[in-house]
Amino acid sequence: MIVVLRRTDQWLTASRPGWLWMGQLAVVILGIHLAADRLDDYLFVLLSQVPVAWPDPALPATASTLTGLAVELMVAVRATWILLSSAGGPEPSWHDWWEKRSVESFVRPLFWAVMALSGAWVVGMGVEDVTAPLWAPLGRVLGWTAAGLTAWRLGWSGWKRTTGGLFIPKRRRWGLVWAPILALVTLLALVDGLPLWGWL
Repeated sequence: MIVVLRRTDQWLTASRPGWLWMGQLAVVILGIHLAADRLDDYLFVLLSQVPVAWPDPALPATASTLTGLAVELMVAVRATWILLSSAGGPEPSWHDWWEKRSVESFVRPLFWAVMALSGAWVVGMGVEDVTAPLWAPLGRVLGWTAAGLTAWRLGWSGWKRTTGGLFIPKRRRWGLVWAPILALVTLLALVDGLPLWGWL
């Protein structure tokens, strides 16, 4: 049995580069989904309060849902490009980051950190929802444990990869086109996707 476990561990370690990026991306996409879902809610409230005679009463809900889905898809595609284009980068450092400073270098680390933490929180809530009916205290412990492990093994490693994968830009304004949408999604996840404000 010990031999089997040892060989399994060796196989997982050797195959890690082939699948780790999928986990890193998946946890960030969970965070993006959470933020886009909140954007959908905010847009629906906003459109519902606009003093306009909508030709179809369901139009505000449809428009907000489609907008949320479009934003989610665009940001997920951008996150995929960020991760895949960051392969083989050095370990992040302050000096290296400063040499590569640009709009992208300011937005990307914050975006990835908040999305990864939000995604890890979603994983933790899912584990707690499944286990809490058996015993609530155990469900809470398992939920926090799952969230912590996900943030560490996938969120932190993904953040290091994407931050280290920055490159010296031709212009310091590189990333300016994507900055507003990434900042919006980051803000939504920070405000509504993390349990920070319940602790204050």
